Amino acid sequence: MTHSPGVQLLAEQIGVDAEHVAHAFRLASRTYAAIQTTRFTDMSADQFRRLLGRDRHAVAIVANLAMRHANRIEDAQLLMSIYKASSGTTPHRPVIRKGVGTLPDDRDHAYVRQAIHILQAADLPPIHTDGTHELKPGFQVLPGCDDLPGWVFIAPDPDCEDRGGFAGGRLGYLAVMRWAGWGVITEPLTDGLWAVCHPDYRNNPFPS
Repeated sequence: MTHSPGVQLLAEQIGVDAEHVAHAFRLASRTYAAIQTTRFTDMSADQFRRLLGRDRHAVAIVANLAMRHANRIEDAQLLMSIYKASSGTTPHRPVIRKGVGTLPDDRDHAYVRQAIHILQAADLPPIHTDGTHELKPGFQVLPGCDDLPGWVFIAPDPDCEDRGGFAGGRLGYLAVMRWAGWGVITEPLTDGLWAVCHPDYRNNPFPS
């Protein structure tokens, strides 16, 4: 069955078959008012991107239903956790402790803190470090330089390839940040870091 570009784009973004997404749109449109006003079955990729920027809650609901229809319950819950962390609707925002997820001196960098919060919502393990020694392995977020406002860099945790699911593998870090609305560079930097950009700066080009 042929599906609209919007349905296919969401299916690719969350890693399920397009039929699961189409079913989720049909189910959600019966109960969610914002979805009832849009013809999702005919949605173009550009229309879907606009919806993603305008009503991420509606898209999160559809993605959650699609994951559940695909019998991926844990990933369905993970998508909602990431959405809540990225939209600021998490009931209790955890405190980013010094040396957790980043170097102690970088803890107060706003975008570093946001990225750590999102990655932890995806159940990804952060590094613990005193700035000199690694006390516990995990991902590390590094701030960009002044010439790259809004950009941060992510070093995946060493055990990422052993995990499956939506946030599994090295590419899971990109999947999580893309779902959170951040811009991503799909090729790793020479030292294995992923470059990701805060939504407010997504139009800022990354130097080649």
